[in-house]
Amino acid sequence: MARSMSNPLAARERALEEAFFRTVDAKLLDNLRRRLTTTQELERLAADTGIHDEEVLKELLDLGFTPQNLLALWLVPLTQVAWADGQVQPAEREAVLKALCKHGYSEDSPAWHLLESWLNHKPCAEVLKAWKDYARGTVESAGEKRLMLLRQELHNRAREVAEAAGGVFGVHSVSKAEQMVLQQIDEALRRDDDV
Repeated sequence: MARSMSNPLAARERALEEAFFRTVDAKLLDNLRRRLTTTQELERLAADTGIHDEEVLKELLDLGFTPQNLLALWLVPLTQVAWADGQVQPAEREAVLKALCKHGYSEDSPAWHLLESWLNHKPCAEVLKAWKDYARGTVESAGEKRLMLLRQELHNRAREVAEAAGGVFGVHSVSKAEQMVLQQIDEALRRDDDV
């Protein structure tokens, strides 16, 4: 009987914790959003991303993404892989942050802080939509060779995260849930005419 009473309390505790961290995410994004309102910033973001779809660029700016933290958005799928099984394992966290380090970002960078926040608390739906729009814009604007390299890089990094927590003696090191996320990433980076 004591167990059934603790479940509603645990559920309520979790709901309060999630609400708190949604607020923290919103504040982080709001602080970044306030800094980005000029046409020059829109042009710089377009130059840095290669995306020329103004709606996608405005959405990114509205969510507070800048050239300084945009890589965090590109790496959102890695956080999705890490969260695929319901919680982020320490080895998965390390693999995601290692991917950011490979691009020259340090622990004091805005991109690091965003990724770390998304590893502590699953990214909200707006962030996931922003990534999908960013991916769509990238697919539409990137040349074939560049797109192939971006796909391969993101897929390899996501797979490293999926394999980071391992399995039993390396067997089943990528769960079905992680495999589904990997497939969704690959599909999001395909052109309509890709076979």
